[in-house]
Amino acid sequence: MTYLLNTVSRMKPSQAIKQYLSFSRGEQRGVIILGLILLSINLFRWFLPNVRHPDPVDFSAFRMEITRFEEEMNHAKATSGKYRSGKSYAGIPLSGGRKDSSLTKKNYGEPAFILDLNHADTLDLQRLRGIGPSFARRITGYRNRLGGFVSVGQLLEVYGFDSARYEGIRSHLRVDGAAIRQMNLNTLSFKELIAHPYMPYELAKEIALYRKRHKEIYSLDELKEMKSYDSVAFLRLRPYLCVE
Repeated sequence: MTYLLNTVSRMKPSQAIKQYLSFSRGEQRGVIILGLILLSINLFRWFLPNVRHPDPVDFSAFRMEITRFEEEMNHAKATSGKYRSGKSYAGIPLSGGRKDSSLTKKNYGEPAFILDLNHADTLDLQRLRGIGPSFARRITGYRNRLGGFVSVGQLLEVYGFDSARYEGIRSHLRVDGAAIRQMNLNTLSFKELIAHPYMPYELAKEIALYRKRHKEIYSLDELKEMKSYDSVAFLRLRPYLCVE
């Protein structure tokens, strides 16, 4: 310490300042880097208020769509539930597992409501015991392929429809035979003929060839002369056929 003080006392003031306030090359680099960091921080803070934040997502349209959907669902429930009364809904117990016979039967013993299979839509069909949206769509889809139901028993031909489900709802059903959509054998193409669930492939082919040779079919009895004619299959198919 004494040596250092003696050295400083022998140096000129300007030399002492230069000696102790000058920086080495490494220290100079450090000072420059530190200055750049401070400059970057200041620039960032200056530009930060001008950075535009993304606009918030507007969920109002989505909420309106949900509201409309809920209103439609409530309206559908109110429409399909107009027969709801007490603890029973269209003869189906809603709680307690017991059916109220005074609500499901009229005084003379008929079911509380009857649906026509050829006119009921999917909401109507869901009023039946054990028929949900999926089965309702299958029933109406099969009805469209057939051209209408001839008998209530054809429900057993719907995919997945079992006898227990059928027995539980058949008393609530009827069919309007006048609503059957018939196929004109003189105008339908081969592809349209085989699209019918009851039409055998070979019979459709013979009908198309017969029509090509004779230009027209005048009577359904002409089908009995065809090789692929089957009396049992024809009985099922007969209500859906016509010649015009």
